Amino acid sequence: MMADVVSVSLPYGKGAVDCKLPRRRVRGVLEPREVEAGLPPGDVLAAALRRPIGIAGRLGRLARGRKKILLISSDQTRPVPSRITLPLLLDEISSKEAEVKLLIATGLHSPPSRSEMEEKYGKDNLERFSQIIIHRSSEDDEQFHAGRLSTGMELEVNKELMAEGQLTIAEGFIEPHFFAGFTGGPKSVLPGVAGARSIMFNHSADRIDDPLSRSGVLRGNPIQEEMREASLKAGLGFVLNVILDGKKEIAGAVAGETLAAHEAGCAMVSERSKVKAAPSEIVVTSNNGFPLDRNLYQMVKGLSAAALTVKRGGVIVIVGECVDGVGHGKFQKMLEGSESPEDLLLKIRSGEINEEDQWEAQILAKVLEIARVIVVSGGLKKSVVERMHMLHASSLEEALDRAFELAGPEGKVTFLPRGPATIVA
Repeated sequence: MMADVVSVSLPYGKGAVDCKLPRRRVRGVLEPREVEAGLPPGDVLAAALRRPIGIAGRLGRLARGRKKILLISSDQTRPVPSRITLPLLLDEISSKEAEVKLLIATGLHSPPSRSEMEEKYGKDNLERFSQIIIHRSSEDDEQFHAGRLSTGMELEVNKELMAEGQLTIAEGFIEPHFFAGFTGGPKSVLPGVAGARSIMFNHSADRIDDPLSRSGVLRGNPIQEEMREASLKAGLGFVLNVILDGKKEIAGAVAGETLAAHEAGCAMVSERSKVKAAPSEIVVTSNNGFPLDRNLYQMVKGLSAAALTVKRGGVIVIVGECVDGVGHGKFQKMLEGSESPEDLLLKIRSGEINEEDQWEAQILAKVLEIARVIVVSGGLKKSVVERMHMLHASSLEEALDRAFELAGPEGKVTFLPRGPATIVA
């Protein structure tokens, strides 16, 4: 006999929030299919490095004879297991002659503190680099003009990429991305180490509104296509990208030429992450826990996934710790300074608002056009959330009570436990 209760665990910070509902109230539970690597993480990575995709020979061969090597790595907001990946990459390069630098790809994010860097990369690993550079996209004198793209973008990237004869490699991870299709690969360059003007160009309002700028779409996605071209123009020659399971442990890896390896990794992620929508009046989701739920800005990712399976006029409940609060002042100001989500969208689409973080505000406003949002977070003040046109709850139980009030007592619930990691089709 089928159990009459559905139990779901939602990632929250470094822990989880558990929920139980009568089965009659649940439309579905949409989760990525878990695939175990079957090997220790180091062996998974070593296997990928032994068989690079799209390149004849291993990374060590590419590095041979190079005097300069630049390694780009994601910042503290991304769960790349750099403590494991960095030493393997450095051992693979194994050059005593080369100057090896680490460039931390912050995009438009705040720079990491020294303690955050040591926690993410490992103090011993950091000491193996001749220099550590934190990318600062708004500092014009730290960028150089890499050329004009076919889209019309004047590509500006960190000047560390301009060294003649340098081998530039990147590490990262691949998961669905709410408007770029997938993370990883070319995103290490754009937006990772690009100048602010280039990021703004790539994240423009019309591109955010494009129907192909969505999770799980690689081909035809205007944002992803431009990222791919930018990575080639900037000279990104090799990537190591990991695929993580629900516990944020390494479940797979790809390495090799940037675009070929990335495509192979995206195919793997798509196969295990794609689910069929289960439209319902209430959707309960998360931002997949730490570090992605460290601020409200990042939680737009989970909300955008939930919007693909909520009925118009319904309610989305999202849980997220938000230890850093809202996270982005401009994003907060845009929401608070608009009379309604519709008013904000009008300002963005007309060009009245065209500044850093407008894309995040635009996507959140599009979500709020179709559904009410209740945020469950211990790191956010109720007044702040409400000024941003959302509701706040101190517990999931409180949020669900309010959701049923808004959607009606007969409303059904769809759970999307790992929002950003799920492709809703």
